Amino acid sequence: MNINFSGYNENVVTFAVDDNSTVLMGTPVLMKDSQTVAACNENDNMIGVAVNVRNGYAAVQLTGYIEMPTSDSSIEVGYQTLAVGENGEVKTSQSGREYLVVYTADGIVGFIL
Repeated sequence: MNINFSGYNENVVTFAVDDNSTVLMGTPVLMKDSQTVAACNENDNMIGVAVNVRNGYAAVQLTGYIEMPTSDSSIEVGYQTLAVGENGEVKTSQSGREYLVVYTADGIVGFIL
């Protein structure tokens, strides 16, 4: 039996994208200015993940289940403190935010935003 968390409590909001930032689909983002997001840098705390980007706007998933790449093999299931790592991956962090990790395998971590 396959288990799928997609669709759980998803909440997507549209923001403008900062002109000096490269935000692509799958990019973790942070608030940059009023109503504007930018791509996260290493060790930033994300507000969510861009699920669509077009014409200077990004649809950002703020809640729900998301899967992201990771090279941090220390991430375990359960509540973990995560932040953005190199190249937009997620990693464990002392100063990040706490998320419920429900899946880890093959360089992918699935968690509830």
